[in-house]
Amino acid sequence: MIALDTNVLLRALVDDDKAAHQCAAARRLVASAATVTISAAVFLEAVWTLSRSFGFPRKDVAHVATQLLKHPRYRIQDAALFESAVARFATGNIDFADAVALEHASRSNAVLHTFDRKLARLRGAQAVG
Repeated sequence: MIALDTNVLLRALVDDDKAAHQCAAARRLVASAATVTISAAVFLEAVWTLSRSFGFPRKDVAHVATQLLKHPRYRIQDAALFESAVARFATGNIDFADAVALEHASRSNAVLHTFDRKLARLRGAQAVG
């Protein structure tokens, strides 16, 4: 079993002409491993980076995230939480981190309090103030 940092995971997932050597090395590493473990922090950061830094459309980001969660070689920490958050992200108009926070609150039988007006309109969230 191996664990990956966000930058290695992203190089395995995304073609980057400026880092072709790193992409190839990351893909060889993943291909050689029986199991790849991904921490919750790395998964969250990778999804955010695909969306914000790489500018991939929401549906493509959700597709990649879903494929990682379902892939038999990958073990994602808190996978069930992320599966629900990806569904919220894919069908909504909120950031992935907000979807994770909202799903976590829901699973904890709590209301997510926020200053974000858009987020506060969603079921399970409430505006502060």
